[in-house]
Amino acid sequence: MNQHLKSTPLADPFPPQQAYLAIELKPVDAAERHRLQALRQHVQAHTHTTDLRGLAGAVKKLLGAGYEVGCGSSHIWILRAGDTARLAIVADLLTTAYRDWFEPLPEAPATSRLSCPCPTGEPPAPSRMGG
Repeated sequence: MNQHLKSTPLADPFPPQQAYLAIELKPVDAAERHRLQALRQHVQAHTHTTDLRGLAGAVKKLLGAGYEVGCGSSHIWILRAGDTARLAIVADLLTTAYRDWFEPLPEAPATSRLSCPCPTGEPPAPSRMGG
């Protein structure tokens, strides 16, 4: 028995993203700081999107000449022209955790049992694995 499946068009193949701007290098002057602030305001006004590439044109326009801008579906990277270090990135807050240049590094979680306090106050006894 042949059954024809009704095809339903996909509304949007990408999951929703929450755009944010992380400025990874200190602005070189007041003009660059002003451009980056304007960019941050624009990104904050357009946070919910399914494809961040839609913001790339505005990023280029707001920054003007002197910057290289590239993108993928989940990020937009920004370099000063001729520089190799990334100045800033527009990314998805739901899947990334980039920080501004002035934010402290997060504390690393404990990765060893030895770094955790013991209930007795004494370090654990060495393992007695023989061979």
